[in-house]
Amino acid sequence: MPLQIIDRPAVTVVGLQIRTTPMSPDIPALWPRFVARIPEIGQATEARTTYGVMHNQSDAGFDYLACVAVEPSAAVPAGMTKLTLPAGRYAFFSVPLSGLGEGFGDIFERQLPASDYVQAAGPLFERYGPDFCPDEPDSLVEVYLPVAAKGG
Repeated sequence: MPLQIIDRPAVTVVGLQIRTTPMSPDIPALWPRFVARIPEIGQATEARTTYGVMHNQSDAGFDYLACVAVEPSAAVPAGMTKLTLPAGRYAFFSVPLSGLGEGFGDIFERQLPASDYVQAAGPLFERYGPDFCPDEPDSLVEVYLPVAAKGG
């Protein structure tokens, strides 16, 4: 799971949002509810791809948005949230679904501190691409963390 630094364009997403805490069972419980409502979302831009976005972080937790990428003009179905993931520089890594918790630990405790970057303001997100299978523990999850150069 080596850390890579990449530049990403802005992406608009629409989905279901909850307020939660890290590793909460509320997060996996949200996904079946969201998947059942994906057909309500129009103007998707990435076939068979979903995102898990963590934003509005505070000591009390964060907002987690299970979502799909859409055109910026897409309508927002009732009870859903629209958010734009900003363009910018991100630390990127892939990790098997079964190792997601350890992957986050590794990135924050070892890889990021050893790099030339620090976490920047903005949403952290997971991307579940077309080959991802939630029933396969070895299925890879892409993780993107906004970063800025140290001292910059």
